Amino acid sequence: MPKLIVLSEEMAGKEFPLIGENLKLGRGPTNDIRIEDGSVSTNHAELALDGNDYLLRDLNSTNGTRVGGELITERKLAGGEAVRFGRFECRYESDAKHSSRPLPPIKRGIDLASVRQGRSTVFQNVSPFKKKQDKTAKTLQWIIIGLALVAILCFLAFLYKFLSH
Repeated sequence: MPKLIVLSEEMAGKEFPLIGENLKLGRGPTNDIRIEDGSVSTNHAELALDGNDYLLRDLNSTNGTRVGGELITERKLAGGEAVRFGRFECRYESDAKHSSRPLPPIKRGIDLASVRQGRSTVFQNVSPFKKKQDKTAKTLQWIIIGLALVAILCFLAFLYKFLSH
């Protein structure tokens, strides 16, 4: 069963099961999902069943509705996404058996040079994390290698003196 799991501290862990085709969410007493938080509008948003998942619509709320940090007016939800109503944050969990993030667009044709090098051009830059060019780590590696070489040279000099007498 699809559900919203509260991430905000005051109600962390509370679950709102999503039962029904159209659900209203807000601070007002007539809403299907009632959130008593000052940053949530009286009639804040609506969830409409769309296939196996829900379509989230902001109902012109004062503080907005965000999915994954992005301010939205309407968006189909995917399992695992963070949803924020004003300051109130939840995670949408779905029963659907599909990936929570779409695959990158498919490039037509194969770049044989990249295949020979063992990397695919299709998934080349898919990571949401930027690669860090940490110069400090590289410098530290070279210092350790240098110290190891000095230690080896000292050991060899000690052996030479010990064995030559």
